[in-house]
Amino acid sequence: MRHSIKQHTLAAVLSAAAALSMCMPAYAASKDTIPSVKLEVDCGEEPEAGDSVGSVEVKIPASAKYEISEEAEYYDTNDDEWERGEVPVIRVELRVKDFEKDRFTSSTKVTVSRFHSSVKSKKVLDNGETLRVDIKLRAVGGELEEVDDYWWDGRYAAWSDIDDADKYEVKLYRGSNNVATVTTTSNRYNFYPYMTRSGNYTFKVRGLSNSDGEKGSWSGESDDYYISEGDVYTGTPPSDSTSTGSGSPSGSGSPSNSGSPASGWAQDQNGWTYRLGDGNLVRNAWIFVDDNWFYLGGDAYMLTDWIFVDNNWFYLNPVSDGTKGAMKTGWLNLGGTYYYLNPISDGTRGARKTGYQNIDGKWYFFDLNTGALWMNRTVPNGKWADANGVIN
Repeated sequence: MRHSIKQHTLAAVLSAAAALSMCMPAYAASKDTIPSVKLEVDCGEEPEAGDSVGSVEVKIPASAKYEISEEAEYYDTNDDEWERGEVPVIRVELRVKDFEKDRFTSSTKVTVSRFHSSVKSKKVLDNGETLRVDIKLRAVGGELEEVDDYWWDGRYAAWSDIDDADKYEVKLYRGSNNVATVTTTSNRYNFYPYMTRSGNYTFKVRGLSNSDGEKGSWSGESDDYYISEGDVYTGTPPSDSTSTGSGSPSGSGSPSNSGSPASGWAQDQNGWTYRLGDGNLVRNAWIFVDDNWFYLGGDAYMLTDWIFVDNNWFYLNPVSDGTKGAMKTGWLNLGGTYYYLNPISDGTRGARKTGYQNIDGKWYFFDLNTGALWMNRTVPNGKWADANGVIN
């Protein structure tokens, strides 16, 4: 009988130990996964070519279950100064505050905001205690140099290269009249097909950058090239060369006779695309063209209407009025509903505003979810917004 009790006691102890050992890994695996991480970039001003690399800051919500363990810094830069076309990368490391309860996993979603930033990569370290995030900004832009030299090479306009220019805009004149404006990726252009009348022809040229939409200063006018009545071009001149043509959403064409696929805007049955000087189509990116910002989606087609990008809502003109696809700023009236889109170039230009906003010395309240202006109603602080949305 005593032997049987001992056996039962031993069995119970072994069973309890086995149960405990089975619970331990389950307990370890029961840590809460941090589902998402929100980061805000603050680099003061967007990097420009020639600027010192300097410092950068990444901020997190005060209520976050994680903290910054390795301060943000620019990672893997080419030099001490920014170079045009270089894509700045910011590296920051985060650590969970209570590793006994929480952890990062590969499914943790990371979002970043401000200064047109986006997540380049993320990596979970230290069994989930640390998360390394690499953030990329837009390619570095800056002021373009002026063309140093320009001359006529027979009937070809020719000019010296600008290192950072992706293409060139060239204007042809007969006397004081602008005959044609063309864009080319080459540093020479055959203007003879535009010389349909006798007279003295001149040209001027400037560099353009696709990465940031920068336009250089115009060169001076070239020397005269004279075409006599007997030497004028007698064929049909190109029809898409003038700066007021209809070759793009904003009303400017992009002809090229350089022998390579034409850069700039192109339209097919599905919409508008934009090709860079290297032949690649712009995808999932902003591009600055003709003094306006446009956004091209993953399929390379220009987007319109409301879009959610860079953790903000933007409104792109859906109307074919000469600026289709262009990013709107300032006040926006859509069927009597008003919105306000940030007009300031602070890294969030064009972003839809919400909450209380002081605009031209007056306070307004914009719905926290939709961004719509509250009018003829009481705002959250108990004050009244009148028919124009002004809080009294």
